[in-house]
Amino acid sequence: MILKGKIALVTGGSSGIGQAIATALVDAGCQVIITYNTHKTNNPKFTEIPVDLHSEKDIEKLFEVITKKFGKLDILVNSAGINTRGEPFDLKVWRDVFEVDVFALVAITGHAVKLMQNEGKIINISSLYGDGKFAWVHMPAYSAAKAVLNNYTQTLAKNLAPKIAVNAIAPGYVRTPLWGERSEEEFVSNGKEQLIERMIRPEEIASMALELVRNDALTGEIIVIDGGLSLKN
Repeated sequence: MILKGKIALVTGGSSGIGQAIATALVDAGCQVIITYNTHKTNNPKFTEIPVDLHSEKDIEKLFEVITKKFGKLDILVNSAGINTRGEPFDLKVWRDVFEVDVFALVAITGHAVKLMQNEGKIINISSLYGDGKFAWVHMPAYSAAKAVLNNYTQTLAKNLAPKIAVNAIAPGYVRTPLWGERSEEEFVSNGKEQLIERMIRPEEIASMALELVRNDALTGEIIVIDGGLSLKN
């Protein structure tokens, strides 16, 4: 896909991996819409739309704006997500995580596909935790949601081929706000768990996202970018 002039939507594009991908798409010539919940970037390069992903009405309003302003969509990057921690049997946590990381993503993807005319690209931001071997004990709902996302990516690729390609990126330890309040020493310690002995930068995930959008031969793939974490563990 030639990116110049393409219309892209990046959910959760106001910070972390989403912001890095949104910036890379703008630099490649795309017109980029980003969603945010509480943190607005005020970057004139983006069309910023507030969306509470727990709200179906907010999602519908998002696509009303996109339809009215742009009339189509070429690229969707599902980057928004939450990683609420909780016990394995805390249904409140499970409902909260699945509402955002699964159900909202499915709803957004459904709306986006309707706006993709002759071709389209969908990228889902998953996680290494989507593989049960790397699931963390404190985030069972998050790990399960990412496993669902991996399967959904591959199933959707079959359903939407050949016009729309669907792929996912499963990062390892990326330095983003999802880690919460952490000291520099803690980030250094976490980074050393990977073979590259540092945290992955959001821009390094964004470079792969650009390649997935440009490459018309890839679909149904889950690309792991984990700094060698899976090999080390």
